[in-house]
Amino acid sequence: MIYLYQGQNNQVAAVCSRNKTLTGNVQYLWSIQHKLSGRKFRFIPFRVPPSVPYSPGYDLFCIDIDASIPNVLTGATSCGETNVGTLIPGEYYVKIYEQMSTSNLDPMLAHDVVQETLLHVVGINQNIPTTYTGGTDGVFIIYNDNNN
Repeated sequence: MIYLYQGQNNQVAAVCSRNKTLTGNVQYLWSIQHKLSGRKFRFIPFRVPPSVPYSPGYDLFCIDIDASIPNVLTGATSCGETNVGTLIPGEYYVKIYEQMSTSNLDPMLAHDVVQETLLHVVGINQNIPTTYTGGTDGVFIIYNDNNN
């Protein structure tokens, strides 16, 4: 599982290069879906260049979650530029695709999936959920978009 924290720059590891089939300047499109709300997010984070001449066991990506600045979903050339400030706390399904494009955010136009995993976004207030009752149907819990 990948953990991202709201309000900070996250350097996260994902196994992508080991599973790719394309050659050259491969880009990695992240397509994630929030488990509870179903909201989808797509972005191409900055990949930290490996310091070894072979395919590393994992790749490092820089992903910021800062709602106070505009989203930057493609085109990052250094750590701290990719911002997905609209991510809400909770768990996400993740598919990472390989592709040659630096701007395509459509998985249908990407090449192959190189990794599938789960991602957990930890809110600034440590994911204190919003809870409400649905009459006799039980209790519903969803993470608050403004959990900061």
